[in-house]
Amino acid sequence: MRNRTLVRVGNGVMAFGVVVVTASAALFVSSIPAAATAVPVGSDSAKTVSWVEAQTALGQTDNTTEAGGNPDLDSFKDLSFTVSQTANLLDQAVTVTWKGGHETSQGEYANDYVQLMQCWGHEASGPSPEQCEWGAPSTALSSLLGVNTAKRDLVRGDDPAMDPVLRGDAADPDYLLDPPLENPNLKAYRVPFRSVDGTLAKSTGDLSKIYDASTTNEVTAARTAANGSGQVQFETQSSLDAPQLGCGADQKTATGTAPRACWLVIVPRGTHNLDGSPQTETASGRISGSPLSTTAWKNRVVVKLAFQPVSQACPIGNPEQRLVGSEPVLEALTSWQPALCRLGTTYGYSQIGDAESRRQIVSSITGASRLGVVDGPLDPATTTGTTIRYAPVAQSSIVVAFDIDYRLYPDAPAADRNGLQATDLTLNARLVAKLLTQSYPIDVPGLGKGDATLEANPASIIQDPEFVQLNPAFTKSTSANSPAGLMVALGSSDASSAVWSWLRADPDAKAFLSGSADPWGMKMNPSYSKLNLATDATLDSFPKTDLTIAKGGDPDETGYGTLDMRPYMNDMHEGAYRTLRADPNEKDSWNPFGQPKGYTSTGPQVPGHRFLLSITDSASAERYGLSTAKLVNANGEALAPTSDSVTAAVAAMKTTSVPGVVATDAVAKTPGAYPLTMLSYAAVNVCAASTAELSDYAKFIRYGVGAGQVSGDDRGQLPRGYVPLSATLTAQAVATAKAISTPATVTAECPKPATPPTAAPAAPTTSESSQPAATVDETPQGTADLGDSSAAVADESSTDTGGTAVAVAQDPDAAGPSGTTPDTLLGRGRLGLVGALGFGVPALIAGPLLARWGRRLALLGG
Repeated sequence: MRNRTLVRVGNGVMAFGVVVVTASAALFVSSIPAAATAVPVGSDSAKTVSWVEAQTALGQTDNTTEAGGNPDLDSFKDLSFTVSQTANLLDQAVTVTWKGGHETSQGEYANDYVQLMQCWGHEASGPSPEQCEWGAPSTALSSLLGVNTAKRDLVRGDDPAMDPVLRGDAADPDYLLDPPLENPNLKAYRVPFRSVDGTLAKSTGDLSKIYDASTTNEVTAARTAANGSGQVQFETQSSLDAPQLGCGADQKTATGTAPRACWLVIVPRGTHNLDGSPQTETASGRISGSPLSTTAWKNRVVVKLAFQPVSQACPIGNPEQRLVGSEPVLEALTSWQPALCRLGTTYGYSQIGDAESRRQIVSSITGASRLGVVDGPLDPATTTGTTIRYAPVAQSSIVVAFDIDYRLYPDAPAADRNGLQATDLTLNARLVAKLLTQSYPIDVPGLGKGDATLEANPASIIQDPEFVQLNPAFTKSTSANSPAGLMVALGSSDASSAVWSWLRADPDAKAFLSGSADPWGMKMNPSYSKLNLATDATLDSFPKTDLTIAKGGDPDETGYGTLDMRPYMNDMHEGAYRTLRADPNEKDSWNPFGQPKGYTSTGPQVPGHRFLLSITDSASAERYGLSTAKLVNANGEALAPTSDSVTAAVAAMKTTSVPGVVATDAVAKTPGAYPLTMLSYAAVNVCAASTAELSDYAKFIRYGVGAGQVSGDDRGQLPRGYVPLSATLTAQAVATAKAISTPATVTAECPKPATPPTAAPAAPTTSESSQPAATVDETPQGTADLGDSSAAVADESSTDTGGTAVAVAQDPDAAGPSGTTPDTLLGRGRLGLVGALGFGVPALIAGPLLARWGRRLALLGG
């Protein structure tokens, strides 16, 4: 209830701020910020640094030679790390890979692993241990490590190099914990955490108020495989999600302000304790000691992380235009929106269901958006008496993202990959159909006991001969390695419809959905037999129909069902984020000590034991650095969603009954075509829109298919996960923009003009990040100078219900840890505010922040 109250209060405060700011905007002394040049930073900001290079940069060359006395020199000397992206970062993930290491101990983290953390710090050499977010591991993971290796805690005498800080005349009192009342003479030590604002925290209670296991992005331990390599997705957090680090927040410089950079710190661990003794001398046989202790810290590798700014770019007082539409285009619109602001209009985007978007476009309700981004045309029966123009704006795809660690028996053919993250996976339509119908006992409460069909099926996909045939590297996987189902989004969408179309078009999958066994005898879960999945062409959601209730041995247990152990995600973005966090939010663990007693989540899966799959969009998968499965198309080819495979699929799309709109032909055997390709259109109700609206829509389309099609990580560019439009599609969009902005054309297409509904002002959007005002190029050539502001997306509880969706301002980086709204800051160069803004702006700031924490509690707190 706490999270719901926070959301309601936040939305109410934000609404007050909207009213006050809008009412006083006429009194505001308007001045558009002066143009500035954005520093162009493309997608190629990957950085590789060897351990020896990092030590040299820190002035520690002695640590890289035998004479230096580093007992773990042999473990570290050949290590080299690569970070996939180090510039233009936001709340996302980067891939960190390494090679040249030694194999991590099997089944636990006793030696030779890697620890990663995000830190702030102004020194050119990098941060101090006090400036790093560390020490909040999951209970399950910390139990596999040595004493204090996952913590900030220190023990006097464990690290001779650290002892001067803990005792003697030079001792730092900040490292000494307050003794408990029952033992006032106890001396215990901990590296304190110092937030970017100077706040010092060292007690367990104070630290948990800043970050905990559910919010931290630290990687407690990452495994190195037998071949010396490893890989992990590291979540980068801006000041919106981690204000204690302040990454991306404005800081003063000699020439003005700039977004604060942060650091990725990588601490490799070897086979020796902090005092140089071998791990075998500890009681557990594992290395001990915090990575923040002096000796371990000396071996660190630091990589600078440049963040996008998180202050607002859109000038207050801009006219605002509301857009609605589907999720696959959200990341692109979020990137474009700040550049569009420089054209004089603030565009807010409400992510709602596809069917609801189509209804709003032709709705007679005042204030409904007359432009919706859809993945398919409107039904001609709903557009009688008006003209709908379509402009293609984005090419993307629906994907199956995965986060899987190899868990193989010693005699497995690919045993050398044990502990590594899998980067290659192939799925055909029938395997996806099996997952969507809970046909593996592992996906059914009680493991399908008592159902003859399920009991005869493979326990999980990892034991399915069809899966192993397509993925031979998983031969002889341990039975402990199985997925927590296939995570899918709640509600109806064209994306879900596309998945079912692909399944129905595949003869093997269609037969399985009809009840036939696969060649190995596996059959569909009988609970799905009445849904006509093989023939229902209207299906646009992912039903969960197995109503089995399972209980454990406690007599107080109430039982858990499918929606407890395989819950829906709010949207595809959340599915991608939970895949990154390895947290499917399954609640099937009985907690008899809870108040009240109930089923709870056991938290994220432990590194080395992860197996997660989710249906998401390609842009969200790219944002979080997720690998995506190759899917088998109608031509029998296993293809990843690459630029070539998406382009081939779009080129092969068939014309529909609606002029200007094409759609995937699921049964067409097109070589090289990715089967779940999406082409998104801006659909405009020409006759219902006002002249001002049509002008704004035309500017939006021109930018989207112009500078918005330049691929890159800069604001205003086309994010990773999208494929630039072809010249033909671009020309079609430009023609649509010209037509809707030409009065003579509009008059000709609407021969019986009626007074259009008065366009109600859209709710002002808030901002995630920005740069100073920039000059924007609308044309298909050139690149925008960039700022930022967030798109407005639908409330997380919104589904396709047939009613008008209400846009609730949210962080465009949301739907994962934070479906949230960043704070709204005034643009540089704005002149003094009138009194009313003194109330309105704080409300705009406080409201979204309250809503942010409410949604964060709902999402990560369950």
